[in-house]
Amino acid sequence: MDDKRGDASQRPTPHYPLMLDLTAETIFVIGAGHELGIRLQTLKDYRAGRVHVFAADPSAEARALAGDKLIDRWPSLEDFASLRPRIAFIADVADADAARWRGLAKQHGALVHVQDRIPLCDFHLPAILRRGSLQITVSTDGAAAGLSRLLRNYIGENVFGPEWEARVDEVSAARIQWKKEGLTMGVLGQAIAKMLKDRGWLK
Repeated sequence: MDDKRGDASQRPTPHYPLMLDLTAETIFVIGAGHELGIRLQTLKDYRAGRVHVFAADPSAEARALAGDKLIDRWPSLEDFASLRPRIAFIADVADADAARWRGLAKQHGALVHVQDRIPLCDFHLPAILRRGSLQITVSTDGAAAGLSRLLRNYIGENVFGPEWEARVDEVSAARIQWKKEGLTMGVLGQAIAKMLKDRGWLK
């Protein structure tokens, strides 16, 4: 039997991870159903400011989350041309509609994510674990989204529990003080490593 593990053509394209500030980016959210509500809550958590929500028949949950950002219809060519989104999220719509709106978004320079349609996605969404300022993301490059969530949950339950929110704040405060004392970047890294070792936080 042929071993395909070393054949790069058999593996998903690797995706470059980025941490984006969404507060000033124009974002379209297009869809209906449960996934629309999930996406809106996530964008709210990340303080996305310029969100335009297009939904012809939104749920009560989605309507409440969207608030005055809701546009109670599907997007038009004019919407893409005038607002020029940088990112477009599409979920819970027919394949033909998703492909059409993706085309319009791409035509106007947006990066697009279509829920559960890997060929239509410019990027994938990792499973995210948040502990205050600490974020840990798990991704399989879209190959096994369910596995990403299971690994995220395992890490949260067994490695980085809720106590890490305060620990990150403590390290941050110490780092600020060390910088005031003139420690260089290399020495700062060593000081943080010693702090974690002395506290017994990483075993």
